[in-house]
Amino acid sequence: MNPRRRRLRRFVPAALLALAAARPAVATTPAELFEGGNSAYEEGRLEQAAAAYEKILGYGIRDPRVHYNLANACFKMGRLGTAILHYEKARRLDPADPDIRDNLEYARGLIRDRVEAPEVPYPIRAIMAVVDPLSIDRMTSVFLAFYLLTGGLVGAIPLAQDPVRRKVLIYCALALGIGAAVAAGGLAYKIHATTAPHAVVMRDKADVLSGPGEDNTVLFTVHEGTLLEVRSRRGGWYQVSLPNALSGWIPAGTVEQV
Repeated sequence: MNPRRRRLRRFVPAALLALAAARPAVATTPAELFEGGNSAYEEGRLEQAAAAYEKILGYGIRDPRVHYNLANACFKMGRLGTAILHYEKARRLDPADPDIRDNLEYARGLIRDRVEAPEVPYPIRAIMAVVDPLSIDRMTSVFLAFYLLTGGLVGAIPLAQDPVRRKVLIYCALALGIGAAVAAGGLAYKIHATTAPHAVVMRDKADVLSGPGEDNTVLFTVHEGTLLEVRSRRGGWYQVSLPNALSGWIPAGTVEQV
């Protein structure tokens, strides 16, 4: 794999600087931890680097650069499940970052489970490819732009006296209306993909059962790093499913939610 993909985020996130300023009494600030973690990573002290990034996250900071750097450290230590977990968290926070997407894709390629998702028709697949790198805020802006432009043209149609101009306005409004409908579908997909609860398998392997209890039948087995959609929770069990629609119950202690 290209070593460029394992580079760290070197600059200090603004959220860390703000929190550091708000904690003058703390001997080791989040900003100092971030820089110390980066230095430890570059020197090969991976456990120390991971501990620094984890401590930052313990402050309640949600920053893609911290998750990304922690994922890189865990990947180098062979902790595939933890690496994928934090690549997934980083991707949710910054879906446009190519390094996050590439490293996550590479790590996914090392998972033992090969789950084939249902075939998606080409037009929908093309829209998904465009929408995936966009944040929810950006997708919302695209939808609102189409929606407002469509509304403005619809309002202008009755004011047009010239029949040719009115026809042009009608066609433009129809085109923008279709664009607004597509953007609305893309926004709905993005919201589901970003907010739907998922969990990553953290054990070498875990059995998925027919019900929430050890006495139920084993339906299939999943392995470290596999991403599962969480349907519900009952006691210490998650009801989960794979992209191929296989579903069942798994002990909550064998997975960690994204």
